[in-house]
Amino acid sequence: MATAKAEAMDVYGVRSPPEMSPRLHTAAVFLIFHGVYLVGPLLCVCAPLYLLGTGRYLLGLALPLAWVATFDGSQKKLGKPWPAFAAHPFWAFLFRWFPFTIEKREGLSLDPAKRYVFCAHPHGAIALNRACFGFDVDNLWRAAFPGVTFRVLTASAAFYVPVIREMWLWTYCVDASRKTARAVLAAGHSVLVYPGGEKEQILTRRGKHVLYLENRRGFVRVALEMGADMVPMYAFGDTDLFDHWGFGLAFRKFLVAKFGVAIPLITGSLGLLPHRSPIRVVVGDPVPHNCPDGCPTPDQIAAAHAAYVAALRALFEKHKARCGHPDAALVIT
Repeated sequence: MATAKAEAMDVYGVRSPPEMSPRLHTAAVFLIFHGVYLVGPLLCVCAPLYLLGTGRYLLGLALPLAWVATFDGSQKKLGKPWPAFAAHPFWAFLFRWFPFTIEKREGLSLDPAKRYVFCAHPHGAIALNRACFGFDVDNLWRAAFPGVTFRVLTASAAFYVPVIREMWLWTYCVDASRKTARAVLAAGHSVLVYPGGEKEQILTRRGKHVLYLENRRGFVRVALEMGADMVPMYAFGDTDLFDHWGFGLAFRKFLVAKFGVAIPLITGSLGLLPHRSPIRVVVGDPVPHNCPDGCPTPDQIAAAHAAYVAALRALFEKHKARCGHPDAALVIT
């Protein structure tokens, strides 16, 4: 029996092995992850407390006040992108460790004159696949989607964490509210959203492919209101990066439900160093909107949501074996 010919894919971001020794490269990645996600934020919080405790009141108050003074509401507008930072060669060096790729079928081209709602799955423990959307942009985003400008919708809480806030603003992130999403789309940019949100973040489990999508329809409503096609994306490998711990899960779920704050308890191969797993973000064809007047009815939203879920399932099944997960089962709840 003749076998079906594999679909040709365009792949962006593939890296050759790093020039430095593997051990040195791993050490660099280890230091970077712990610096960004642990040491940097802790220092920003603890340094002022230490200064206040040792009687250096002026300096102890000046540091947090200087940081708060930078709160200009950029995250609720169009953000504060720093293109040179987002395109710096350093990110290409860092991402060789995984590596990261964006993959789409050969010939799939998105119209820069149109606006899209890119939907990324899964969220993962820290949405590490977000590195494809805002970092190393010349080799990843701009190569895969030339001319398509974008913003990444990010949980509000992230913009109140020192170090994280600045990095996210500089790499095309804005507040994940409907008002902000509409403003970005109205300005002619596309948006990228993680529909699974904080709930998916704390309930992710290594090796599992579980999406919390059944009752997530806000992104569909925005797409229909703004006349934007939805683009499904699945990041194979993201759920393999960390081991997850159930301590205090009930309380952490309460924080998510009440305040939208997710506290994942995770470890990697060493501390917060992720397990080395290639992240392959596979992109599907756009799901066209079906609401020309921009006033979707509940039935139109439900139909568009069902069409999107079907397209996502088909994307997952089509590429899971090629991406190294032949026995994976996608669970949507």
